[in-house]
Amino acid sequence: MHEFSIASQIWESVARAARQRGGRVLSITLELGELNLLEEEQLRFWINELAARDSSPDVELKITLVRSRVHCPDCGQESEPALPEGELDHHLPLTLTCPHCGSRNVTVTAGREITVASAEIETEQAGRER
Repeated sequence: MHEFSIASQIWESVARAARQRGGRVLSITLELGELNLLEEEQLRFWINELAARDSSPDVELKITLVRSRVHCPDCGQESEPALPEGELDHHLPLTLTCPHCGSRNVTVTAGREITVASAEIETEQAGRER
């Protein structure tokens, strides 16, 4: 149900903006970090369900995956982390290591985002808005 909670927050935010403009949502563009461990199909399903319940059927959902990046204070490098085989397949704990020196003392600098990059809203007065 993690995806339902996230989808509800995303939908409510975008739907509120559409209501304030007197329109309806046509599309949503999301930036999702790969470390969120969200099931994309479940997220799509719940956003579509919430949209249909809110009189906005057929909302197009565009998702851009944000690759993970880490900073390693031990060697000073910033790069995509080294992951054990299959670890992003929703298994916790997630162990990130520096691909340069192998240190586990890394700080995540990208890959946890859940961002509404844009939403397209159709209004009666102005047509389509972004």
